[in-house]
Amino acid sequence: MPEQLAISLNEILFIFTRAGFGVNAPIGISEDFARSNMWLAENGFDPSLCSIAALDSLDEGRSSLAIEYSNGHFSGSGKQYLSAIQASVSALDWIKGNQGLALTIANVDSPLLVLAALGANQVEGWQVCWCDETDASFQVNFVGKGQWQIISDGSTAIELSKGATMTMSLLDNSELTLKGEIQKFDTEIEKNKILKTGVAVHEHWDAIYAYFSRCLVKSTAESRASGAGAGLVDTD
Repeated sequence: MPEQLAISLNEILFIFTRAGFGVNAPIGISEDFARSNMWLAENGFDPSLCSIAALDSLDEGRSSLAIEYSNGHFSGSGKQYLSAIQASVSALDWIKGNQGLALTIANVDSPLLVLAALGANQVEGWQVCWCDETDASFQVNFVGKGQWQIISDGSTAIELSKGATMTMSLLDNSELTLKGEIQKFDTEIEKNKILKTGVAVHEHWDAIYAYFSRCLVKSTAESRASGAGAGLVDTD
């Protein structure tokens, strides 16, 4: 495999949906996971790096899709991480249905994927803060359409942050602040670049593709007889 491969946004949607399904996430949640990865790519992140930890953690039983709710607080069950693939969907439902009330999500395996779901759904005016299991601190502000910021203490790349309890609140009403390095993003500008160059994926792409491949039907005489595979002409 070449050192760097460029894929399209449509390929991310297709492959990451099936990669999520490959670790037993429901198909609807897997589609949301794929759209989150499209948004990450549109903002200059390598989606394979951002997502491989969440997929591996689910596959190896360190994370769970099971989620519990109590009084503005989501958490997983037992000692497992709460999978960001599930937490992101729950966070979106909360933001859309609870009129600006704050939310806490405990022990999320890959916080960036939760942020990506918010960004992919054009959430505005919200702030997300967390300190992860390495004591790295982050604050993300969704300030306007396609405009967002990462403020961090610089000790860990946000793609590698894990094991975090995340707090979400309206940006204007929040008293939480973090002093540190500020990165500003404009999704539309970066997306236009991606449409010309494709999305670069690197060393973790083979592992993503392996999860995708779990959904493929093996080619046998029996599978072909039952209709698997492409037709030979356009009318098949």
